[in-house]
Amino acid sequence: MINLMKYTYLRNVEKIPAELDSLWKRYLEIITKENPSWEEINEARAILFLTGQIYCEKIAVEAIERRLHLLKEKLSLIEFFDLIDKNSEKLKEMRKDKLFFKLERFYMVIKGYKNKYIKGKYYPEEEKFLETYSKKNPDKKT
Repeated sequence: MINLMKYTYLRNVEKIPAELDSLWKRYLEIITKENPSWEEINEARAILFLTGQIYCEKIAVEAIERRLHLLKEKLSLIEFFDLIDKNSEKLKEMRKDKLFFKLERFYMVIKGYKNKYIKGKYYPEEEKFLETYSKKNPDKKT
């Protein structure tokens, strides 16, 4: 997670996917394991929370927002997302601004990560995670 934060602040869009993939791989290793320990299950839970909720929803969004005033044509966060998500005709012109281009690439990496689904409703392998968590939970009432 430290490297992910470092690359985010450096705006190193090339290295961010590898860091997210590394965390993703560890999560899947735990969830697909035959008999993960309670500690491992909580590690998987932490990975989901830190990457999905904290990083993608808060840190990444704020990293974009903090830089929008530096663009040649200043945008609000909503305007930025709207331009990209609607594939606006204005994108071609906006991409001439190197910072906009880099922020757009960063946003697409984060959006791609958030949209990963593998047999889960809300996040990958959700049913398996919840089933394993429930079985191993030492605080559950029997």
